[in-house]
Amino acid sequence: MPPDLAADVCVGSYVLVPFGSQRLPGYVIGFTDRRPPAQLKSIIRLIVDQPLFSRQQLKLAEWVAQRYNSSLADALRCVMPPGRRRRSITTIRLTEAGQQENNRAQVARAPRQAQLLSILQRLSEPVLLDNLVEQVQAEGKGFSRSAVLSALRGLQEKDLVSLERRLSRPPVGPVTQQVAVLADTDQPWSAVMEELAGSAPRQVEVIEALLEARGEPVAVAELPRSSVVRLADKGLVTIFQQRQQRLPQEPGLGGEATEALSPTPAQARVLQRVADALSRHQYEAILLHGITGSGKTEVYLQGIEGALQRGRSAIVLVPEISLTPQMVGRFRARFGGRLALFHSSLSAGERYDEWGRVDRGEADIVIGARSAVFAPCQDLGIVVVDEEHERTYKQESSPRYNAVAVAFQRARQEGAVLMLGSATPSIETYYQASSNNFDGLSLMELPERIDNRPLPRVEIIDLRQEALLGSGGTFSQRISEAIEHRLGRGEQVILFLNRRGFSTFVMCRECGWALRCPDCSVSLTYHHRSRTMRCHHCDYSRPVPDQCDNCKGYNIGFQGLGTERVADQVQRQFKQAVVARMDRDTVTAKGAYGRILRRFAAGEANVLVGTQMIAKGLDFPEVTLVGVLNADVGLHRPDFRAAERTFQLLTQVAGRAGRADKPGEVLVQTYNPDHYAIAAARHHDYHRFYQQELAARRENLYPPFVELANIVFSDQQEDKALTVARQAAVYLQDMGVLFKQGEVQFLGPAEAPLHKLRGRYRYQILIKAPDMPRLQETIQELTGRLGDTGATTVVVDIEPIDMM
Repeated sequence: MPPDLAADVCVGSYVLVPFGSQRLPGYVIGFTDRRPPAQLKSIIRLIVDQPLFSRQQLKLAEWVAQRYNSSLADALRCVMPPGRRRRSITTIRLTEAGQQENNRAQVARAPRQAQLLSILQRLSEPVLLDNLVEQVQAEGKGFSRSAVLSALRGLQEKDLVSLERRLSRPPVGPVTQQVAVLADTDQPWSAVMEELAGSAPRQVEVIEALLEARGEPVAVAELPRSSVVRLADKGLVTIFQQRQQRLPQEPGLGGEATEALSPTPAQARVLQRVADALSRHQYEAILLHGITGSGKTEVYLQGIEGALQRGRSAIVLVPEISLTPQMVGRFRARFGGRLALFHSSLSAGERYDEWGRVDRGEADIVIGARSAVFAPCQDLGIVVVDEEHERTYKQESSPRYNAVAVAFQRARQEGAVLMLGSATPSIETYYQASSNNFDGLSLMELPERIDNRPLPRVEIIDLRQEALLGSGGTFSQRISEAIEHRLGRGEQVILFLNRRGFSTFVMCRECGWALRCPDCSVSLTYHHRSRTMRCHHCDYSRPVPDQCDNCKGYNIGFQGLGTERVADQVQRQFKQAVVARMDRDTVTAKGAYGRILRRFAAGEANVLVGTQMIAKGLDFPEVTLVGVLNADVGLHRPDFRAAERTFQLLTQVAGRAGRADKPGEVLVQTYNPDHYAIAAARHHDYHRFYQQELAARRENLYPPFVELANIVFSDQQEDKALTVARQAAVYLQDMGVLFKQGEVQFLGPAEAPLHKLRGRYRYQILIKAPDMPRLQETIQELTGRLGDTGATTVVVDIEPIDMM
């Protein structure tokens, strides 16, 4: 290391280093006194002055990388401030020799170099490396990125191409604006203004505006600029640059500031446990199992208050911050400007500024989605994970971490309290808490609603026995009468269907052909407002066909039911209905979710139709009826968690009814009234469901009795994906991992349930192991044997949530 850098380089430093013929950015992750046998090269310079992560953050990133089989670089990106990372950009140019058509003989014995040279001669120059890789893969050449780089080096050695590397500009940084304040002066301002009144009245206006600001800086843009400059020249005003905070648009519904409520005896027991752990500065993990409406949020608020009183900070994870507007409103009302928001809807600038507020200690409470678990909180005291069972806590790109597991590790690492809250805990978490065999996790219950309000009565409507009314069949007679009755009394209704769109597929009535996505193994969904057929996986769209693509007939029928169609039918069938609809199609605009809910909360709409977005986190006192239009959606998915997911959704959406003084009612339409998930949801009986589901998991060897890894092999060419998957199965057997037997075993290879996705064919292998170390050992050996699989992508998902 150069002597002039020795005092500045530390763990977390972002530096520029020589790497072969390149200059690349890198991170300092440690120091050693041992000199390796190879010749060392010196760090060139610091890219940014301040370190991007601490030793503690590095330790957390190393844990994530090791557990989820990712690179350390991917894991470090989770803990680093947004907008500071700079990429190395490679630009490729053909030399004069490379532009000649007669140079093909130089690469005749190197097919990949020849193919790459041909592509470069067709493309306009200069070409960015990323664009070249995309072009090569789009043409189906079977090149991986590393293969492209290798071929480029060969072309460079033959003087056919030149490579130019540079660092990208920082994607985001602080924003400042020019502001003005009054300077110190011996003369009274009244005398100054009197002196200027005749010759410079605009300067007097500026002084008056700055006096009204009472010492706070005023943006120069809001004042007559020439007058401000003249006053500065006279030494009466000081002009400087002030950093501006980009405040995120909040999804909260607002709320008045409230004092802490008197806890119930059950809440008090939980809070005492939290207080004791905070006082000892000791790690404590609690599963707070509370029925809907039992006051879990108040426990979170008071637990956090206890941490703040001890000078410590807090993180609150929610499944999706835009889906919990009332919770955000309650936190803001209680804690004000101490709150920072972290979520995917923030702009790059907003995320940069919020991270900075937390890092500087200006905000000591972070509320956000899964990435908030990495927030740079100082002296972390408590981590709350609300709705811990939600699948959105799982990251779907590398590193494929589960934020709940990361929260465990972070709380343990920093001596903090971890509180997991849910009315329907995941089977794995409840098993761990109730059997006291997992990392000190203890179970605490909130068995009653606040003020002993009753849970809503749930009635099951057997669709095998009752015809559906309405165009296409949507409402049973019972649910139709109930909606009419509630609206007539001036109350509100929530209708739940976990499927968006107008019709879920379009089918020819003459030959049975259904319109499918050309890139995914799914039917296209009809969207009435845009008059298009859309794929909900890759967003492919096309107009509605006039005739069948297969038989050329004209008898095209719209089948199935989605939220768009339900909203349309409610509006047509019930004259008193004013409908608000909430699904992914209606909340694409920033702030749309909050606007819809504010409209419903204000009584401007009396029927809310939606998908799972309305199943949790909402508390509307006028909602007395919840209708579940099809409880069977998702029940028979090829996923071992299908029954659990159905039970959780039904229980959560049922909990939206009767949350105030008016009793609530829930009507559930189903073709499977005897299924144990639906029967248990009817009685709000989590323990009954848990016992039956646990028995099924034990019999079929699924979590919590094993650890899982799902390995997905995908390629644009189906035979190549299958070949690599079969080779992986052979390697596993060579390693002593057997098919469907033994402590460590595997299933597959088999077609993924969603066999084709975004133009790539997918096969999967599922590995089961008795514990995480054995699973990781197996995965590491297998991926080592597979090596470079070319254009076939191999994705390893530890603790998979989505099995599709």
